[in-house]
Amino acid sequence: MRLQEILEWSAHLAGCDQVPADSQVYIEADNDVKRLLFGIDIDIGELLYARDAGYDAVIAHHPVGDRARTDFARVVWRQVDQMMAEGVPRADAESAVESRLAAPHRGMHMGNVNRTVDTARLIGVPLASIHLACDLIGRQAIVDLLEQRAAPSSTVRDAIAWIEEFPEMEAGHTRPEAWLGDVSAPLGRYTVAMAGGTNGGHPVFREYFRAGVDTIFAMHIAEDDLRRLRDDPLSEGRALVVTGHMSTDSIGINRVIKGLEERGISVTRTSGIVG
Repeated sequence: MRLQEILEWSAHLAGCDQVPADSQVYIEADNDVKRLLFGIDIDIGELLYARDAGYDAVIAHHPVGDRARTDFARVVWRQVDQMMAEGVPRADAESAVESRLAAPHRGMHMGNVNRTVDTARLIGVPLASIHLACDLIGRQAIVDLLEQRAAPSSTVRDAIAWIEEFPEMEAGHTRPEAWLGDVSAPLGRYTVAMAGGTNGGHPVFREYFRAGVDTIFAMHIAEDDLRRLRDDPLSEGRALVVTGHMSTDSIGINRVIKGLEERGISVTRTSGIVG
């Protein structure tokens, strides 16, 4: 498989009609990929290692440059549909997501967007990134688990214990934790707020609470957003469970890697992948 074929296959595996905007082949391999280095965050060090160790290509999970970064907002807007599915009015959902995107958009004007891609091109290392497809697969695994286990008597603590059963959680350096709310409280109505590019932060999470969601599961949240959420009256009696970024990312990534290995590609995990 060439890198573009890998991206198209992974998108299909995740249920996408086409390769998402946050995923891209930056430098295509000349031949089929047989040895692949796969990491969550890829920088120049990993590229040099891949070149020296004779890998055919490198795949990053997080976008490393080009349009996969500049078009990242197109993926974040997916959160509107997730929010509307939980009863958040479209106008409120769009306003919350728009406010979440403002700072990253301004930050893009300061960033050296293509540094890693330019280096890969200079040293001749084929490079791609697969982001949303992995996140969709990982999110669905968590959704399936909760749907199988949750009952009216379930607590937030119960849900945390179920998620901890994923091998990626058992082997990871962090554990799922409730950063808002009481773990002994009922799980109630919940949502898995993942696979939307990044976490929604305070603007998005408060709209979930306003719509009647009791427990939110998210990979991560910035400290300032957490402080604002804790101070928000809408958070009273609600819970936010943070599952941990690298371990949660690894759930979907490992399922993609398994599929690649079944297709005869030797994959080496690095840069934060747990498993």
